[in-house]
Amino acid sequence: MLYGIILQVLAVLAFAVIIGEVFEQFGLPAVAGELLSGLILGPTILGYVVSNSQTQAISSISLFFIIFLIGLEMRTETVRRNLPKATLATLTSFIMPLILASAISAYLFPFSLVSDFVVALAITVPSISIISVIVMQYDLLKQESGQIILASVAITDIIAFIMLAAVSQSIGNTLTTILYLVVFIVGFAIVDRLLNSKREGFQKFLATSSRLTKREDISYAVLIVVGLFVAYFFQAIGISYIIGAFFAGLILHDALVGREAFGRVSRTFTRMNRAFFIPLFFGFAGVEANFVANEYPFALVLAAVIIGSIVPAMLLTYFSSKTILRLKEVGGPRNIAVILGGKGAVGIVIVTVALSDNMIDPTAYSLVIVGTLVVSIFVPLLIRRKGGGGVSGGDDRLDQLERD
Repeated sequence: MLYGIILQVLAVLAFAVIIGEVFEQFGLPAVAGELLSGLILGPTILGYVVSNSQTQAISSISLFFIIFLIGLEMRTETVRRNLPKATLATLTSFIMPLILASAISAYLFPFSLVSDFVVALAITVPSISIISVIVMQYDLLKQESGQIILASVAITDIIAFIMLAAVSQSIGNTLTTILYLVVFIVGFAIVDRLLNSKREGFQKFLATSSRLTKREDISYAVLIVVGLFVAYFFQAIGISYIIGAFFAGLILHDALVGREAFGRVSRTFTRMNRAFFIPLFFGFAGVEANFVANEYPFALVLAAVIIGSIVPAMLLTYFSSKTILRLKEVGGPRNIAVILGGKGAVGIVIVTVALSDNMIDPTAYSLVIVGTLVVSIFVPLLIRRKGGGGVSGGDDRLDQLERD
């Protein structure tokens, strides 16, 4: 059994890295190529790799590290500062397309109302993993548009998981989940303020732990343990662990951990993600899909859902960013409108949970995977790139961290 899982990981990782690199050479995000590699290796085409409990566990671990790093790259003050603008972006980039997609799905798909809503939710929810990778690759982290995008997608993903809980649980359980979330956010704000007022003490704790254990990497263990604890809490209250991983990373920023220690941690996690966790997660996500011949007629319906919901949302987000938010940054409104159209891990997680709970069937799951792949390929083509360069922001960022 161990021999078999090693072969599957080897095949998915190697194929995902190769196709992802080919996509990057053509100015497309690597994650789209990685999804495609999974579709090719999986039952859709070759049938060489089959999803099972072991591959799903590996995917879950990979996704934790992907989202944890995204949280590390942000600060709570960034979310607070951009909250009003991010809320407006959430309304135009998620709520409106969700309503449109739900109506189109209910009218055209032969599924139940719950399945139609889950498909619409998964297709329209912006994904914090895809979007953050694009923001980093196009060097937008320090731009106002990039900060609005990340704050908006954080809000959106939390709302999306609450909606999933609402359709999968009773009203009482849903209200309990929301109550737990409110309590957590209040506690999170208190802890964040407390830690920021005691930055030197926290940094001394990490330094003392490393000195006493004579291991520099003890800080990595501390940060990962904190991340896993918060992720477990979110899973326990009925919200996906990836939102917990994001909050855990959000509270651990460079000013708290220390610039030098944070630089080491960030470089390590970034390289691990780019070389291993990201291609592995999206590769296995593609393997999960099984788009067989009898599902082809649904392709036109899928296209109608995507075009009928995402295109109007992009237009509305663009004009609201330009007229209401009045962004003066060159290409800012366009970047916000287009990048928030990025779909990926969150939608995939939503349909994975729904499939395991028998809320949707394999056909609906496969449609979402294909829709995610299509949108992931076409979204970057509309982005106004800084400096007209290729997709190399991630490597530039690593080089800058090395110089710092």
